[in-house]
Amino acid sequence: MSTSVSDLFLEPVSGHYYDGRSSRAYNVTFGIRGGSCRISGEGIDKTIPLSDIILSEQLDKAYRILRFGDGSSCELPDSLQLSVIFEGSDLRDSFVNRLQRSWRWVIISLLLLSLVFFAGYKWGVPFAAEKLAYRLPFTALSMISQQALSTLDGRFMQPSKLAPERQTQLRERFAGIAFPQARNIPLKIEFRESAMLGANAFALPDGTIVFLDQLVQLAGNDDELVAVYAHEAGHVANRHSMRQLIQSSIVALALAAYLGDVSSLAGAMSGFLLQAKYSRDFERDADRYAATVLRTNGLSPRLLGSFLKKLEQAHNRRSGSKSDDGVFDYISSHPSTNERMKEIESLSKP
Repeated sequence: MSTSVSDLFLEPVSGHYYDGRSSRAYNVTFGIRGGSCRISGEGIDKTIPLSDIILSEQLDKAYRILRFGDGSSCELPDSLQLSVIFEGSDLRDSFVNRLQRSWRWVIISLLLLSLVFFAGYKWGVPFAAEKLAYRLPFTALSMISQQALSTLDGRFMQPSKLAPERQTQLRERFAGIAFPQARNIPLKIEFRESAMLGANAFALPDGTIVFLDQLVQLAGNDDELVAVYAHEAGHVANRHSMRQLIQSSIVALALAAYLGDVSSLAGAMSGFLLQAKYSRDFERDADRYAATVLRTNGLSPRLLGSFLKKLEQAHNRRSGSKSDDGVFDYISSHPSTNERMKEIESLSKP
């Protein structure tokens, strides 16, 4: 009488049994007949229904573990023989374990995960940051802003060298600007001098807008400074600083979870590229807000566009670089000046 390979594979396999009460390993054989498995050897003789068995997932060359309802378990070396025994019975891997061994489902899962991450980055993170930013009390905004200003003062900025009369003149001009809607945060003007930062202006979360001397000196007239003031007021009105901070924190946490080390070069570059996109969107929002403010006050939005070009030229002369247009626009924290000027020009039309 001949014996087939399948018949040989259906013979019991050797393994170790643990009673769940001690660490002793019993040498046993394991086999399946009908709807039950039988474990026997070294004083062990148990018959257990397959419905009471939990089978561990299959890992490369790792032992398969069968866990029983009474806390005991059986450890079996993974082999083709064991796989044939399992396939010929009702004891199967879980649905999830089978999916993990299917390349098609692995690829589908990766695509779905990528879509989830893209949707979270594109819509989820900005939405969450916007909702959180508007719920923060003014005391929190003031504390963050004061800390930021005290950090910059003395290190990157010094007291303004503008004449007090000139500072007062500009404050009065800015105070006379009407906004299209009521502001929840009062605006406050500060002047500083900074050889490091050059011609620049920026807004803090509590409504403090800092003008650097070089920017004031670069302006051909006060209307151009009003355009900058309106742009920075847009950042304040839309809580851009806090939204940027919240978004940065969310991105950093996500990178820490999936890359393991945000301080690594890959993590740092990924975070930089993601946050650059957020910054460009905020700049466009502030430009649109400024255009509305300028029209409300009988001024042309083109003032902002022309001054942005002048500002770019001044920065290029200072750094010795060329125009910011080109492939590096994507990793710039601001849209290209030409792009912004075209949009502002469209906003200038009645």
